[in-house]
Amino acid sequence: MGPDRGTSDLRTDPAGRNTFRMKAYPIAVLVALGLAVVLGVIGAAESSAPPDGFGGDYPAFYGAGKIAADGDWDSLYSLDRQIEAQRGLHPVSDGEVARFFAYPPQVAWLYQPLAGIDYYWSYLIHVLLMAAALCAAAFLAQPMIPWLRGRILPAIAAALLFWPMFRTITGGSNTAFTLLALVAAWRLIHDGHPYAGGLVLAVLLYKPQFAIPMIGLFLLQRQWRVVQGAAVGGVLFYLSGAVIRGWGWVGEWLDVASEFGRVDAELNGHSSISFIGFAENIFGVGLSVPVLIAWVLAALTVVVLSWLWWRTPTADLAPLMAITMPGVLLLSLHAMSHDGALVVVTAAVAVGAWPRRAWLPWLAAIWLLGASQAFIQQLGFSPGLPMLLIALTMGWRLVANGRFDRGTVRPHREVSELASATD
Repeated sequence: MGPDRGTSDLRTDPAGRNTFRMKAYPIAVLVALGLAVVLGVIGAAESSAPPDGFGGDYPAFYGAGKIAADGDWDSLYSLDRQIEAQRGLHPVSDGEVARFFAYPPQVAWLYQPLAGIDYYWSYLIHVLLMAAALCAAAFLAQPMIPWLRGRILPAIAAALLFWPMFRTITGGSNTAFTLLALVAAWRLIHDGHPYAGGLVLAVLLYKPQFAIPMIGLFLLQRQWRVVQGAAVGGVLFYLSGAVIRGWGWVGEWLDVASEFGRVDAELNGHSSISFIGFAENIFGVGLSVPVLIAWVLAALTVVVLSWLWWRTPTADLAPLMAITMPGVLLLSLHAMSHDGALVVVTAAVAVGAWPRRAWLPWLAAIWLLGASQAFIQQLGFSPGLPMLLIALTMGWRLVANGRFDRGTVRPHREVSELASATD
């Protein structure tokens, strides 16, 4: 008896095959990546000493959580105390070292529960939490980037195959959480809750190099309720730190963060992806003609972003977010290779705006440059800078040639072509 002609046969129906592939391939990618991480953790847990580089930056957060759990807040930024808290988390050949923790005390307080678990399993939980943050960001972004509807799994798989995103999630960093906070604030503003969006935006104050530019841009766009919410969130952020460390905690933290940034620019400059960080890595920390040019480029980026946010209607957030993600990273004093994961926002907006032949070459270049960051030690610099420049150019095209339509961008010249391609 033959198959029912009224049903779709995945073996013969092209649409059915495409639907099957859209589900099966992403699941296979996610399972493979998940197994690789789990097996890596099991192997490390059974070894006599941590493998070289295992956990990336996670020892800094784990050690800070231990210090917080001990109530030793006065020593939170003491290098000797951090070395003690991280003892046993680095290969013996590295000697007495520490991944320095330079975040505000609230972050250390949040890591207390994870610091009470064996390091390897704590790291695995952290990886799962950051992966969950990426998934949550994708779900929240659907109204603003409508093509994500029904394509969440492929989108998440594609994001994880982007090296900076995979590296930040498995490398113990928190860029995925930064992405979630940005998207959550954007979603609230998009849904007509600007005050709540501003409150969420204030969460980014744990990374002021992102929070201050974003709040300033909403101020330039005259989104007063967003700025009011961010101001209240800033007060709450300060008070929460005061409860933990006293009223003067901000000054101490900023001093520590500034000194850490200076030292990190010398030790890990090869990971810098901003104009200034990249120039200082190549030409040395301090004033020189190339570094001064980098400062000028950063200042021009500030001017261009400010102008775009000032002149663009408040509804046009999708193209603005697309250009702002690489822009904020380029102008930052401290942006590292894993921070480049934020350009997934630019990529997602472009995919929804242009037909495949328009966005594919751009995203291929970004993906390749992102992947090449796995070799920054050998290269001596990060290809993240040209990657950000490509993303910035994409964002400029989206803003300059696009129009905002129900949460997505449709460049005027591409509307009819895109419509015919999706029929």
